[in-house]
Amino acid sequence: MPVDFNKFRNTGDLPADDFVNFYFTDSHRKKELDQALQKLKINQDWAYFLNQIPDAEWFDQEIGKITAIQPSIQLQAVRFFKKKEQYILQLLGLLSLPYCYAAADGAKVLFQTERMYKDVAKRLEETALFVAEMMKETAFEPEGAAKIQLFKVRVMHAAARLYLKKGDWDLNFGQPVNQEDMAGTNLSFSLIVIRGLRTMGFNISYKEQMSYIKYWSWIGAMLGVNPELLPENGKQAHDLEYSISQRQFKSSVEGMQLTRSLLQCFYQLNDGKEIKNEEISGFMRFLLGNKVADILDLPPANFPISKQILLKLKVSVI
Repeated sequence: MPVDFNKFRNTGDLPADDFVNFYFTDSHRKKELDQALQKLKINQDWAYFLNQIPDAEWFDQEIGKITAIQPSIQLQAVRFFKKKEQYILQLLGLLSLPYCYAAADGAKVLFQTERMYKDVAKRLEETALFVAEMMKETAFEPEGAAKIQLFKVRVMHAAARLYLKKGDWDLNFGQPVNQEDMAGTNLSFSLIVIRGLRTMGFNISYKEQMSYIKYWSWIGAMLGVNPELLPENGKQAHDLEYSISQRQFKSSVEGMQLTRSLLQCFYQLNDGKEIKNEEISGFMRFLLGNKVADILDLPPANFPISKQILLKLKVSVI
């Protein structure tokens, strides 16, 4: 049955939206929630948080509807991440984020919330920490923080929908932080990372790909993404990514500005020992491909063939 992307483009996350609308539209309730969230650090804090904010029980109810992932799949995904952690975390900034910026209508949300072009380094750090928390073996144990991170992200997304719609958001672009955009973002953490690793020269087995995609689909479900938009294998992920990119990828002022801000951040962080500043955009182009790179107006810099070869030689012995 074909996916009705137009429906999902106009769909948010109803339980999270109801929760945020209740708490954020009353100054006293919002302050109460903000104070409770500040104390919510790891999973074992959840019971105390519920005592303070009992309405948050909706999150447990939503998780209860999701089919639990097989422990062996989770373990395979975590071990895969640990083996490639250094490269995956690099790819989040060099590939996953600019990939998302190519979706013009979704980029408008990131731009209007100002989260991804002001203090970019902090946003990169937040993304890396989120992924690292998801990929710990103890992520969902009492001492882990995955459940807490997922809840906070879901609330943040709902808050963005609330505030943007109160402003001058044009619903012709769909709901802000809608199901289609959330599905695309989820793919940027799974399929797109796997593609990036392969571009860099890594051999990724079918078992590794399958476990990583399944694990991120499970995470996506807890983030409120509809099951129809959560792939179970590489082919489903490829087909979903192709459909979304064909619908959404096009040049936009917002996507180009976000990309420029990201590059400037990399230039400031780069120590110049392994790669020159002018080669960073070339490396991004190498990972993204020319079509997406042109959408983002990445400078036509080259990532030298010699460095591509050295990169692939380097990863081939890991």
